[in-house]
Amino acid sequence: MRTLYGGFDKVGPTKNDFKSFKRDLNRYIYEFDADMMIKRLLRKKEYMPNFSMEYITAEDGVLRGLFWADEDAKSNFSVFGDVVSFDAAYRRNKYNMMFVPFTGIDNHNCNVTLGAAIIGNETAETYSWLLKVFREAFGRAPPVIVTDQDPAMKKAIEDTWPESRHRLCMWHIMDKLTAKVGATICNSTDFKKRLCAIVWTDSILPDKFESEWATIINYFNLVDHEWLQSVYQIRDTWIPVYYREEFMLGLMRTSSCSESENHFCGQFCNPACTLVEFIGHFDFAIEAQRHEHMKNDHDTSNTNVAIWAEDFVMMREDDMTVYCTCKRFEQFGLLCSHIFCVLRMLDIREFPQRYILRRWTREAVLNSAPGAILGINETEDRYNEVNRVVREITYSTKSVINKLVTNFDALCSFRDHVVNYFKTADEAVVNAPRKSRRERFAEITGNTKPSDVTVRVPIGTRYKGMGKPKRMKSKREIAISQLGKKSR
Repeated sequence: MRTLYGGFDKVGPTKNDFKSFKRDLNRYIYEFDADMMIKRLLRKKEYMPNFSMEYITAEDGVLRGLFWADEDAKSNFSVFGDVVSFDAAYRRNKYNMMFVPFTGIDNHNCNVTLGAAIIGNETAETYSWLLKVFREAFGRAPPVIVTDQDPAMKKAIEDTWPESRHRLCMWHIMDKLTAKVGATICNSTDFKKRLCAIVWTDSILPDKFESEWATIINYFNLVDHEWLQSVYQIRDTWIPVYYREEFMLGLMRTSSCSESENHFCGQFCNPACTLVEFIGHFDFAIEAQRHEHMKNDHDTSNTNVAIWAEDFVMMREDDMTVYCTCKRFEQFGLLCSHIFCVLRMLDIREFPQRYILRRWTREAVLNSAPGAILGINETEDRYNEVNRVVREITYSTKSVINKLVTNFDALCSFRDHVVNYFKTADEAVVNAPRKSRRERFAEITGNTKPSDVTVRVPIGTRYKGMGKPKRMKSKREIAISQLGKKSR
């Protein structure tokens, strides 16, 4: 029987023929997938105001890096971009390309995604390109950037963002403690407990930390331990006691912000998904995150705010300057309970305005981007003016609803007033014609007409920490492989 595989004149295809056919098929799928993803994002960039998207390829067209951020992400960065976590330890697609989220802390002390990228390798050159397009999209670099100990990241930040303060995530460092020092000493003694007591705190001074560190290291005979010596030499980049007066939002003291972000996105993604599927899952995850932010805004608007619950407080009444030795305001941007107690004792009814940071207020950021209704070429004054008017309308409407919620008749009257105003709004807006099914499909997929593939995804990408490339075999496969082997 003749075969159809390339017109081979033989009984059937060989094993090499199947491998070649599978390799060609996978190559076609890879190329089509990357091309569709790029076209989809380029379509967004064309029609969505202030949407940023940049990508870079190698000489053979293989995708090396992709970055994107929408209007809402930029709005969030303008408020919450003071401390940003940057991590590339998240692999969530079938090509082993790294997903890189830029993460901050919002006014509810929750994660907020400020931008995202996919990279094909972890070189300093790729990271430098990513940080450069990030600056171009947002107009500035964050004042503080928190990463792990990746040397390529460190070099890229030094070269591209020299004005940013680079800090190391202490969660990543302390997570290595058992593996580096040994499970015996960490689990069988109080070494880990004593070390964590001076690391995971900012209530002591640097001199106290250094003396306690030396005591612990000497007691457990770890003076010559290479890894402990190395992390001690860079203690000013990751130990919180050295940042008692630096605005860090507690980002380095708590569990890793980026690890939490990865867990959040992992609920919506599949490691075997294509790039087009991944982008769709990411959009869905971001919508869920922003919905949670709106829910938190609603909850804080209708509940009392809790405050932190004995340090020394000093106050200068002539200019209302307050200072507490716990340094909570210097680190978190929030007045501590000690200062609240002093203000209450002095019968001060109005807080000093300089201690009310916008990023922690309910009005920190709008849940939608009213500026998106403007053209891309609008001036900043015009943009701020529209935002101010929309903010007044939004909060006035919420206030009216909260006051009338117990009066059904008045609430219905307000509803009728809003509904009747829709007619006036419709007359002032020129509605565009309804899009056809073909146009809507093209907008979703980014593929308007057949074209040559220009972007390919990498195949066989390897990263540090991935382990052996071999997959785990099932018990059935192991049993079959043992058949025919002579037993000793």
